Amino acid sequence: MNVGIIGCGAISNQYMIGLNKNKKVLQVLACADLDSKKSELFSKEHNISKFSVDELLENNDIDLIINLTPPSSHFEISLKSLENGKHVFSEKPISLSIEEGKELFSSMKKNNVYLFAAPDTYLGPAFKKGVEILNSNKIGQIISGSASFVSHGVEGWHPNPEFYYKKGGGPLFDMGPYYLTALVKLLGPVTQVVSYSEKNFNKRKVENAEVKYKEINVEIDTHYLALLKFKSGVVVDFHVSFDIWKPYDPKLEIYGENTSLKLADPNNYDGEISMFNKETYQWENIYSSKDSENNYYRGLGVVEMVNSIKQNNITEEELFLPFHVLDIMCTLESYDLNGNWANITQQF
Repeated sequence: MNVGIIGCGAISNQYMIGLNKNKKVLQVLACADLDSKKSELFSKEHNISKFSVDELLENNDIDLIINLTPPSSHFEISLKSLENGKHVFSEKPISLSIEEGKELFSSMKKNNVYLFAAPDTYLGPAFKKGVEILNSNKIGQIISGSASFVSHGVEGWHPNPEFYYKKGGGPLFDMGPYYLTALVKLLGPVTQVVSYSEKNFNKRKVENAEVKYKEINVEIDTHYLALLKFKSGVVVDFHVSFDIWKPYDPKLEIYGENTSLKLADPNNYDGEISMFNKETYQWENIYSSKDSENNYYRGLGVVEMVNSIKQNNITEEELFLPFHVLDIMCTLESYDLNGNWANITQQF
């Protein structure tokens, strides 16, 4: 299948590492970016053609678009791609509102093409091993769980941190999809939420010397605490924040009647898994990465999507997954702080 990339920012090179490992499945033929300097550099580096965004969208040789634009452009680029009869793999989030999500879902069905979205880290070996352990019933019946990603934002290191503090950025829409997608894959759909959110800093000082601007006006909430109730009845606490000074220490834990399981960070494809030993009262490592060459890079979901299309075995669960995650995030974002459970209804 022939692929075109729209959006030639920092993450595009990470995708190319994985895509180049799978040339028997797909071929990246072209790229485009509103910044022609970026697409020119990217095309030369990877020996592919450079087009304008519209030229690439209208190119009949391209079967699938990988949408790596900033979050505010995800909807527009994905919709135009679908309307041009092209499959789409989009970076997360799939869109910024339920209304946009509905339009994308409708266009996908109307034009008989498919739209998948990141994250795809659940295709990596660590997550698959975690599912295997849970299915073995070693921890017993699942009682609860906990997921968190807390830091003090990205302005200290990111080359263009401003969009992280606009709609579509922030800890919920930027990091939330990794943890919410993993939880849905593990526990099934979310049916209700209770949430609290706030913005603790109105301005952010940019500490990366390479960034030309030195201050960011924060337009969104940057600190979320929530409870997620799943269809199974399990309740998980969920915490994402760009407001907390602490080391990077993400958490995804599942608590069972027999013991507890600490899964690998769902922001990565591989990592450590630990189980709590009741006798020693300590966490014990039960899985470590065995892939010294790290063959798991961004783009694994694109490869999986292409294979599924070729084999005609795409499931409804796969199609609904990024839209369900969008539904959860939008409900958390719009929660009115009344302390009551808000229902997650099927929107798509």
